[in-house]
Amino acid sequence: MGLTRRLAAVAGTMAAAFLGRKARQRIIPLLEVAVTPVALGAAVSAGAMALFFNIADDIRGQDGVWRFDHDGLNLAKSLRTPNRTAIMRTVSDLARPDIMSALGAASMMIAWRSKKWRNEAVLMAVVLSGGGAIIGTIKYRVGRQRPSLIEALATEETFSFPSGHSFISLCFYGTLAYWWMKGKPLKQRIGIGILATKFIALIGASRVYLGVHYPSDVLAGYAAAFPWLTACLVGYENYERRVALLE
Repeated sequence: MGLTRRLAAVAGTMAAAFLGRKARQRIIPLLEVAVTPVALGAAVSAGAMALFFNIADDIRGQDGVWRFDHDGLNLAKSLRTPNRTAIMRTVSDLARPDIMSALGAASMMIAWRSKKWRNEAVLMAVVLSGGGAIIGTIKYRVGRQRPSLIEALATEETFSFPSGHSFISLCFYGTLAYWWMKGKPLKQRIGIGILATKFIALIGASRVYLGVHYPSDVLAGYAAAFPWLTACLVGYENYERRVALLE
């Protein structure tokens, strides 16, 4: 009886190994086609766009997003201290429109004068200039006023929705992180991605802390930026790949 059980166990193990091997032979090629950076980027971009339009609809209909926004602003007010305010002002300045515009102009100059960095400079110029046009158009079309629930610690003259700082910070620092990760081992790429994500999130949080944006403005800014950044990076990758084939 013991021998029978042992033989059955061995047969079961062999069958499981065979089925697992057959499954790997069929599934892995499919995963290599389906689970690619482009496919993942497209999937996440679709989700981000759905989130953006859902927030925009809630704002127009004054639905549940208002509770989320008011609670977020009240929480920001309760966290204010002189030291934190100084830090948040500095963090917010790292995605100021004038600074980003200057960087975009500098990228164009580099692209014009430097052959070595031309592709990178063109990418950054497209990301920033195109992103600025997108965010400006959306702000004008929606026309949401700045928060008035708590005192604003910064002066802003444009509309509130979506957050331009959130949009541009994801585009600019996301592009820098993408360049930094190229050629690095997986562990380092993960670390760089986490660091960039924390930094970009802190910029968005600073806008709520300073009372110049609703939390939904910040989320919508990220949601609108992700598809644009993904499209730019995919285009850049395809261009570099084609150039490499011609060399």
